[in-house]
Amino acid sequence: MPANRTRCASCGQPLTNGYYVLIDRPDRFCPQCIATRPRCDTCGAPLGNRFWNLHDGRRQCDACHTVAIYDPAQAHQLFQQTASMLVEGMGLQLNVGVAFRLIDAPTMARLRQPSPAGMHTLGLYQRQNHLRVIYLLYGLPMLVFRITAAHEYAHAWQAEHCPLLRNDFLREGHAEWVAYHHLLQLGSQKAAARMLDEHHPYHQPLRHMLALEAQLGVAGVNAYLTRVEG
Repeated sequence: MPANRTRCASCGQPLTNGYYVLIDRPDRFCPQCIATRPRCDTCGAPLGNRFWNLHDGRRQCDACHTVAIYDPAQAHQLFQQTASMLVEGMGLQLNVGVAFRLIDAPTMARLRQPSPAGMHTLGLYQRQNHLRVIYLLYGLPMLVFRITAAHEYAHAWQAEHCPLLRNDFLREGHAEWVAYHHLLQLGSQKAAARMLDEHHPYHQPLRHMLALEAQLGVAGVNAYLTRVEG
């Protein structure tokens, strides 16, 4: 249903005193709701009168809940689709492979320790001895799930093919570059374009990887990372 442009999407009152909009949302919010309402833990929008309390304490707006992934079987299928597309389209083959787990926020926080201040972790790749696992939060909207899965899959590929790579700028830039290309694979050009915005946290490393791609091509970028040490 199209957003009502004359009323606040949170409280439903007429927008008589200006309004705010959020990136990726057509809704408009009154100044009062922006200032006082609790926010959706997924998209950051002020919660309306109808929202969802997830079992791990997160609160989710109705819009995010509608397209969120909760079922482990569906999540595993989507993860496998993402991995297959990255292998076929970008040559990111894993020789050893990686397991996948759908987890809640407290489990993610425990695995992420020590967690960077102010960081909201949606996904995580970890290797412990012979075990390699990608963890994703349950309840992520479909598109967020796909790009987070692609980002973490790239880290799994790096761990296998670039074991000497320690440069976080290159590591995160490559992972975001993979996520960017996965959005293009999914036909989400607008979402991919938003990753290039200067306010995006990985804007600079992503731009750097795209500049490398312009010179070396997709296969060349991956080969370049395998030669970097430190």
